[in-house]
Amino acid sequence: MDAITKSKFLTLYCMMLADGIVDTKELETLYRIGRENYGLSIEEVTEAVRDAGTSFYLPEQLEEKIEILYQMAEIAWADGEIEESERKLMEKYALRFGFEEENIQRIVDFLLERTKEKVPFSKVIEEIQNN
Repeated sequence: MDAITKSKFLTLYCMMLADGIVDTKELETLYRIGRENYGLSIEEVTEAVRDAGTSFYLPEQLEEKIEILYQMAEIAWADGEIEESERKLMEKYALRFGFEEENIQRIVDFLLERTKEKVPFSKVIEEIQNN
């Protein structure tokens, strides 16, 4: 797995750890996203988590930034509730991704709501582009 993919994926792993409890559903969601969105095998996901480092990938394209935040929201909702630590981690990454500080709470709320409603990512991006 290349360094950029690993860094993006480890961002999602951090989300799973944000509330201090690794729920089975969060872990299943992490593996699902690894398979579906990154083309990783179960072994590659396990290896990435086992060898987790501190690298950070800063996406350049808006769609990629939103996609990572959306995937973080998927993991946050996997156990059926949003912890304040999960919301704060999403806000921290949104700020790192270059979003204006005054917009971050609205961005995170929007993505958490769309994820809760199980709106597909393609529809979320379409909604953002049309507004």
